[in-house]
Amino acid sequence: MTSELNEAQLLTIVKNTVEQYGCRLVEIDLENKILHLEGSETAKVKCAQVLAKVLD
Repeated sequence: MTSELNEAQLLTIVKNTVEQYGCRLVEIDLENKILHLEGSETAKVKCAQVLAKVLD
């Protein structure tokens, strides 16, 4: 899916998803698919699950 979206679109999706689950985006590396999130463990797990599907 990431090949179909440009970087601005991906950032928007990531930002919205992170905020939806109550996390805070600390650092992002879209090229290597690395995100550093802050928040409760439950929220971070849910964010990671949803974003893994989006960024795959």
